[in-house]
Amino acid sequence: MPDKKLIKIAPLDKLKIILDSMAKATGVNLCVLDTVGNVVVYPCNDSHFCKTARLNPELRKKCLTAAAHSAFESARERKTLIYKCFFGLTDFSVPLYYKGEYIGAICGGSARCGLAEDRYDYCQPLLNMDDYPELKEIFNAMPDLGEEKYFSIVHLVENLVEYINQNGLMSTMKKLDAKKATGLNKLQPAIQYIENNYKENIKISDLASMCFINETYFSRLFSTTVGSTVSQFILEKRILKAKELLKNKGMKIQAVAEEVGYDDPAYFVRKFKQVTGVAPSVYQSSAE
Repeated sequence: MPDKKLIKIAPLDKLKIILDSMAKATGVNLCVLDTVGNVVVYPCNDSHFCKTARLNPELRKKCLTAAAHSAFESARERKTLIYKCFFGLTDFSVPLYYKGEYIGAICGGSARCGLAEDRYDYCQPLLNMDDYPELKEIFNAMPDLGEEKYFSIVHLVENLVEYINQNGLMSTMKKLDAKKATGLNKLQPAIQYIENNYKENIKISDLASMCFINETYFSRLFSTTVGSTVSQFILEKRILKAKELLKNKGMKIQAVAEEVGYDDPAYFVRKFKQVTGVAPSVYQSSAE
Protein backbone atom coordinates (compact mmCIF):
# COMPACT_ATOMS: atom_id res chain seq x y z
CA MET A 1 0.00 0.00 0.00
CA PRO A 2 1.28 3.53 -0.72
CA ASP A 3 2.44 5.60 2.22
CA LYS A 4 -0.67 7.36 3.59
CA LYS A 5 1.25 10.53 4.42
CA LEU A 6 2.26 10.90 0.78
CA ILE A 7 -1.33 10.45 -0.44
CA LYS A 8 -2.62 13.02 2.06
CA ILE A 9 -0.02 15.65 1.23
CA ALA A 10 0.27 15.01 -2.51
CA PRO A 11 -2.86 13.14 -3.76
CA LEU A 12 -1.69 10.74 -6.43
CA ASP A 13 -4.28 11.69 -9.06
CA LYS A 14 -3.26 15.35 -8.80
CA LEU A 15 0.44 14.58 -8.74
CA LYS A 16 0.13 12.37 -11.82
CA ILE A 17 -1.61 15.13 -13.81
CA ILE A 18 1.25 17.50 -13.01
CA LEU A 19 3.99 14.95 -13.75
CA ASP A 20 2.33 13.89 -17.02
CA SER A 21 2.45 17.49 -18.25
CA MET A 22 6.02 18.03 -17.05
CA ALA A 23 7.23 14.76 -18.56
CA LYS A 24 5.69 15.46 -21.98
CA ALA A 25 7.00 19.03 -22.00
CA THR A 26 10.55 18.05 -21.04
CA GLY A 27 10.90 14.74 -22.88
CA VAL A 28 12.01 12.71 -19.86
CA ASN A 29 10.05 10.22 -17.81
CA LEU A 30 8.99 10.88 -14.23
CA CYS A 31 7.64 8.60 -11.51
CA VAL A 32 7.10 8.67 -7.74
CA LEU A 33 8.25 6.21 -5.09
CA ASP A 34 7.02 6.13 -1.51
CA THR A 35 9.18 5.82 1.62
CA VAL A 36 9.68 2.05 1.25
CA GLY A 37 10.47 2.09 -2.48
CA ASN A 38 7.03 1.22 -3.89
CA VAL A 39 6.22 2.83 -7.24
CA VAL A 40 3.06 4.86 -6.55
CA VAL A 41 2.97 7.02 -9.69
CA TYR A 42 4.06 4.90 -12.62
CA PRO A 43 6.38 6.37 -15.26
CA CYS A 44 4.88 9.30 -17.14
CA ASN A 45 6.18 9.63 -20.71
CA ASP A 46 8.09 6.38 -20.33
CA SER A 47 10.65 5.88 -23.10
CA HIS A 48 10.36 3.14 -25.71
CA PHE A 49 13.76 1.86 -24.54
CA CYS A 50 12.72 1.50 -20.89
CA LYS A 51 9.34 -0.04 -21.69
CA THR A 52 11.01 -2.61 -23.92
CA ALA A 53 13.71 -3.36 -21.36
CA ARG A 54 11.16 -3.91 -18.58
CA LEU A 55 9.41 -6.62 -20.59
CA ASN A 56 12.42 -8.70 -19.52
CA PRO A 57 11.65 -9.79 -15.90
CA GLU A 58 15.31 -9.70 -14.88
CA LEU A 59 15.83 -6.20 -16.26
CA ARG A 60 12.55 -5.02 -14.75
CA LYS A 61 13.71 -6.14 -11.32
CA LYS A 62 17.07 -4.41 -11.77
CA CYS A 63 15.31 -1.22 -12.88
CA LEU A 64 13.00 -1.14 -9.84
CA THR A 65 15.88 -1.94 -7.50
CA ALA A 66 17.99 0.86 -8.98
CA ALA A 67 15.15 3.40 -8.64
CA ALA A 68 14.44 2.36 -5.03
CA HIS A 69 18.13 2.58 -4.17
CA SER A 70 18.37 6.09 -5.64
CA ALA A 71 15.31 7.19 -3.66
CA PHE A 72 16.76 5.83 -0.38
CA GLU A 73 20.13 7.45 -1.02
CA SER A 74 18.65 10.82 -1.95
CA ALA A 75 16.59 10.72 1.26
CA ARG A 76 19.62 9.71 3.34
CA GLU A 77 21.77 12.49 1.89
CA ARG A 78 18.83 14.92 1.72
CA LYS A 79 19.71 16.06 -1.79
CA THR A 80 19.08 15.35 -5.47
CA LEU A 81 21.16 12.46 -6.78
CA ILE A 82 22.27 12.07 -10.39
CA TYR A 83 23.27 8.56 -11.41
CA LYS A 84 23.95 6.44 -14.47
CA CYS A 85 21.81 3.33 -14.87
CA PHE A 86 23.15 -0.08 -15.87
CA PHE A 87 22.50 0.74 -19.54
CA GLY A 88 24.22 4.12 -19.38
CA LEU A 89 21.13 6.33 -19.23
CA THR A 90 21.18 9.32 -16.89
CA ASP A 91 18.64 9.27 -14.05
CA PHE A 92 17.90 11.42 -11.02
CA SER A 93 16.08 11.18 -7.73
CA VAL A 94 14.70 14.16 -5.79
CA PRO A 95 13.58 13.44 -2.19
CA LEU A 96 10.14 14.67 -1.12
CA TYR A 97 9.73 16.15 2.34
CA TYR A 98 6.78 17.78 4.01
CA LYS A 99 7.42 19.83 7.13
CA GLY A 100 10.74 18.07 7.52
CA GLU A 101 9.42 14.51 7.18
CA TYR A 102 10.50 12.29 4.28
CA ILE A 103 7.43 11.12 2.30
CA GLY A 104 8.92 9.72 -0.93
CA ALA A 105 10.88 10.73 -4.02
CA ILE A 106 10.32 11.88 -7.58
CA CYS A 107 12.58 9.86 -9.85
CA GLY A 108 13.14 10.30 -13.55
CA GLY A 109 15.37 10.99 -16.46
CA SER A 110 16.18 7.76 -18.29
CA ALA A 111 17.75 9.91 -20.97
CA ARG A 112 20.91 9.80 -23.03
CA CYS A 113 22.99 12.67 -21.75
CA GLY A 114 26.73 13.05 -22.20
CA LEU A 115 27.56 14.23 -18.71
CA ALA A 116 31.15 14.25 -17.52
CA GLU A 117 31.79 11.43 -15.06
CA ASP A 118 32.33 13.88 -12.18
CA ARG A 119 28.74 15.14 -12.56
CA TYR A 120 27.36 11.78 -11.40
CA ASP A 121 26.91 10.91 -7.74
CA TYR A 122 27.38 7.24 -8.66
CA CYS A 123 27.16 4.87 -11.63
CA GLN A 124 25.57 1.45 -11.81
CA PRO A 125 27.83 -1.32 -13.19
CA LEU A 126 27.16 -1.29 -16.93
CA LEU A 127 25.62 -4.27 -18.70
CA ASN A 128 26.96 -5.29 -22.11
CA MET A 129 24.56 -3.78 -24.64
CA ASP A 130 25.68 -6.39 -27.19
CA ASP A 131 23.81 -8.98 -25.12
CA TYR A 132 20.57 -7.10 -25.88
CA PRO A 133 20.62 -6.39 -29.66
CA GLU A 134 17.00 -5.15 -29.77
CA LEU A 135 17.68 -2.68 -26.98
CA LYS A 136 20.97 -1.61 -28.54
CA GLU A 137 19.18 -0.55 -31.71
CA ILE A 138 16.61 1.47 -29.75
CA PHE A 139 19.34 3.00 -27.57
CA ASN A 140 21.35 4.16 -30.56
CA ALA A 141 18.27 5.94 -31.94
CA MET A 142 17.68 7.91 -28.73
CA PRO A 143 18.55 11.63 -28.89
CA ASP A 144 21.11 13.14 -26.54
CA LEU A 145 19.45 15.81 -24.35
CA GLY A 146 22.67 17.60 -23.52
CA GLU A 147 23.91 18.69 -20.10
CA GLU A 148 22.29 22.13 -19.97
CA LYS A 149 18.80 20.89 -20.83
CA TYR A 150 19.09 17.91 -18.49
CA PHE A 151 19.97 20.02 -15.47
CA SER A 152 17.25 22.52 -16.36
CA ILE A 153 14.76 19.64 -16.14
CA VAL A 154 16.20 18.52 -12.80
CA HIS A 155 15.87 22.07 -11.43
CA LEU A 156 12.25 22.21 -12.64
CA VAL A 157 11.46 19.05 -10.68
CA GLU A 158 13.28 20.43 -7.66
CA ASN A 159 11.06 23.54 -7.80
CA LEU A 160 7.96 21.35 -7.79
CA VAL A 161 9.34 19.39 -4.86
CA GLU A 162 10.07 22.60 -2.98
CA TYR A 163 6.44 23.65 -3.45
CA ILE A 164 5.24 20.31 -2.10
CA ASN A 165 7.71 20.62 0.77
CA GLN A 166 6.22 23.96 1.76
CA ASN A 167 2.55 23.60 0.85
CA GLY A 168 1.53 20.06 -0.10
CA LEU A 169 -0.61 19.82 -3.25
CA MET A 170 -3.86 21.42 -2.12
CA SER A 171 -5.23 22.48 -5.50
CA THR A 172 -8.75 23.02 -6.77
CA MET A 173 -8.47 20.29 -9.41
CA LYS A 174 -11.32 17.80 -9.34
CA LYS A 175 -10.34 14.91 -7.13
CA LEU A 176 -11.09 11.38 -8.27
CA ASP A 177 -12.29 8.68 -5.92
CA ALA A 178 -9.07 7.70 -4.14
CA LYS A 179 -9.39 3.98 -4.84
CA LYS A 180 -10.18 4.52 -8.52
CA ALA A 181 -7.38 7.07 -8.92
CA THR A 182 -4.87 4.61 -7.48
CA GLY A 183 -6.18 1.85 -9.76
CA LEU A 184 -6.00 4.02 -12.88
CA ASN A 185 -2.48 5.04 -12.00
CA LYS A 186 -1.39 1.42 -11.57
CA LEU A 187 -3.07 0.43 -14.87
CA GLN A 188 -1.78 3.42 -16.83
CA PRO A 189 1.06 1.57 -18.67
CA ALA A 190 -1.39 -1.10 -19.88
CA ILE A 191 -4.11 1.36 -20.89
CA GLN A 192 -1.61 3.44 -22.84
CA TYR A 193 -0.29 0.32 -24.56
CA ILE A 194 -3.81 -0.70 -25.59
CA GLU A 195 -4.51 2.82 -26.91
CA ASN A 196 -1.46 2.56 -29.18
CA ASN A 197 -1.71 -1.12 -30.14
CA TYR A 198 -5.42 -2.04 -30.00
CA LYS A 199 -5.36 -3.78 -33.39
CA GLU A 200 -2.60 -6.19 -32.34
CA ASN A 201 -3.04 -9.53 -30.56
CA ILE A 202 -2.59 -8.27 -27.01
CA LYS A 203 -1.94 -10.76 -24.22
CA ILE A 204 -3.14 -10.11 -20.69
CA SER A 205 0.11 -11.56 -19.36
CA ASP A 206 2.06 -8.82 -21.18
CA LEU A 207 -0.25 -6.09 -19.89
CA ALA A 208 0.04 -7.36 -16.32
CA SER A 209 3.82 -7.45 -16.66
CA MET A 210 3.86 -3.80 -17.77
CA CYS A 211 2.02 -2.90 -14.56
CA PHE A 212 4.25 -5.12 -12.37
CA ILE A 213 1.33 -7.21 -11.07
CA ASN A 214 0.11 -10.79 -11.64
CA GLU A 215 -2.53 -11.65 -14.26
CA THR A 216 -5.31 -12.50 -11.81
CA TYR A 217 -4.99 -9.24 -9.89
CA PHE A 218 -4.57 -7.29 -13.14
CA SER A 219 -7.82 -8.65 -14.63
CA ARG A 220 -9.76 -7.96 -11.43
CA LEU A 221 -8.32 -4.46 -11.02
CA PHE A 222 -8.98 -3.62 -14.68
CA SER A 223 -12.62 -4.70 -14.48
CA THR A 224 -13.36 -2.83 -11.25
CA THR A 225 -11.46 0.33 -12.23
CA VAL A 226 -12.23 0.68 -15.93
CA GLY A 227 -15.69 -0.87 -15.78
CA SER A 228 -15.14 -3.51 -18.46
CA THR A 229 -12.99 -6.53 -19.17
CA VAL A 230 -9.76 -6.12 -21.13
CA SER A 231 -11.26 -7.84 -24.18
CA GLN A 232 -14.33 -5.58 -24.09
CA PHE A 233 -12.14 -2.49 -23.71
CA ILE A 234 -10.06 -3.51 -26.74
CA LEU A 235 -13.21 -4.29 -28.73
CA GLU A 236 -14.64 -0.86 -28.01
CA LYS A 237 -11.39 0.81 -29.10
CA ARG A 238 -11.44 -1.14 -32.37
CA ILE A 239 -15.06 -0.34 -33.10
CA LEU A 240 -14.57 3.35 -32.27
CA LYS A 241 -11.74 3.50 -34.82
CA ALA A 242 -13.84 1.54 -37.32
CA LYS A 243 -16.65 4.09 -37.00
CA GLU A 244 -14.19 6.86 -37.85
CA LEU A 245 -12.96 4.97 -40.92
CA LEU A 246 -16.48 4.18 -42.12
CA LYS A 247 -17.17 7.88 -42.52
CA ASN A 248 -15.11 7.51 -45.70
CA LYS A 249 -17.85 6.09 -47.90
CA GLY A 250 -15.34 4.90 -50.46
CA MET A 251 -13.54 2.60 -48.02
CA LYS A 252 -14.41 -1.08 -48.32
CA ILE A 253 -15.61 -3.01 -45.27
CA GLN A 254 -12.76 -5.51 -45.63
CA ALA A 255 -10.20 -2.71 -45.57
CA VAL A 256 -11.79 -1.25 -42.42
CA ALA A 257 -11.73 -4.67 -40.78
CA GLU A 258 -8.04 -5.14 -41.51
CA GLU A 259 -7.22 -1.62 -40.36
CA VAL A 260 -8.66 -2.30 -36.88
CA GLY A 261 -7.16 -5.77 -36.47
CA TYR A 262 -9.65 -8.25 -37.97
CA ASP A 263 -8.46 -10.68 -40.67
CA ASP A 264 -11.96 -12.10 -41.11
CA PRO A 265 -14.43 -9.46 -42.41
CA ALA A 266 -17.45 -11.57 -41.40
CA TYR A 267 -16.21 -11.71 -37.81
CA PHE A 268 -15.64 -7.95 -37.87
CA VAL A 269 -19.24 -7.44 -39.05
CA ARG A 270 -20.55 -9.53 -36.14
CA LYS A 271 -18.47 -7.65 -33.61
CA PHE A 272 -19.42 -4.25 -35.04
CA LYS A 273 -23.09 -5.13 -34.87
CA GLN A 274 -22.64 -6.46 -31.33
CA VAL A 275 -21.38 -3.06 -30.15
CA THR A 276 -23.39 -0.65 -32.33
CA GLY A 277 -26.54 -2.62 -33.10
CA VAL A 278 -26.14 -2.13 -36.86
CA ALA A 279 -23.99 -3.65 -39.60
CA PRO A 280 -20.93 -1.66 -40.78
CA SER A 281 -22.48 -1.19 -44.24
CA VAL A 282 -25.59 0.35 -42.70
CA TYR A 283 -23.53 2.59 -40.44
CA GLN A 284 -21.38 3.67 -43.39
CA SER A 285 -24.32 4.55 -45.61
CA SER A 286 -25.89 6.74 -42.91
CA ALA A 287 -22.65 8.34 -41.66
CA GLU A 288 -22.22 12.03 -42.30
